[in-house]
Amino acid sequence: MSHMISFLKILFFKSVIYENCLTDNTADCRYTDFQIFGTSNATLERCGSQPKNLLMGPYGFQTVVIKTFTNVPPNNLIELQVGIWKLDSWDSEGFEIYANEVKIENLILSLNEGEMICRSDIWQDLLQPLTLKFQITGNDLTIKLKDNLNSNSWYEDLWDESWGFRDFILRLAIPCVNFYSECNYTGTLFQICQGEQSKLQNQIPFEIKSILMGPGIIVKFKGPNYFAGVLQEFTSSQPCLNGYQFPKVLYEE
Repeated sequence: MSHMISFLKILFFKSVIYENCLTDNTADCRYTDFQIFGTSNATLERCGSQPKNLLMGPYGFQTVVIKTFTNVPPNNLIELQVGIWKLDSWDSEGFEIYANEVKIENLILSLNEGEMICRSDIWQDLLQPLTLKFQITGNDLTIKLKDNLNSNSWYEDLWDESWGFRDFILRLAIPCVNFYSECNYTGTLFQICQGEQSKLQNQIPFEIKSILMGPGIIVKFKGPNYFAGVLQEFTSSQPCLNGYQFPKVLYEE
């Protein structure tokens, strides 16, 4: 029990990894953050004048839009929020979203869903908000958006049917904190996730040498042999903690 922590509290707040295009200001819609395979001249466009009119796009002809995230913080569940703009005459071809090549959404919309807001005065437009939750293995994540539009035998262009997106938010739905027995996030692992505060601090069976966590988390802990018993507060990952003093051992002659 020499490594016992006398106080441990973890505060989990909104753990946002990435967000883009949440306003109607062009500077806030960073389309260059994404890799675009397909329609190459698409940047930013507006649909109507109401709030949430700005979009990244338009795209079509099976365009693929990709964003890769590395070193995703510890978690048990990830949430992706994104708004997909259906522009004009979608014919229920489907719009797909993948997380690490696993399909997490197949959005089917028809030409008569929505209202006539912009572009063609024949077909309806619609901003469809999506909230998707999923799990990954490993620390890297690639989000892929892909359309199946303009695939019919007759000629269709981007004015006939296309898409865009906005309100892109990636967050940790169930964030976790990893405690390690060695520096640089190696050695034995002990993990506490949101909703697991019932895990007792004296269950950590080793001297904590590094802490890995994502944004929006505060870790507070105190122990008689940690930093001279002074309460510590961390708001970011700690690659190496050197404030541990081994307890004195008394030997009987």
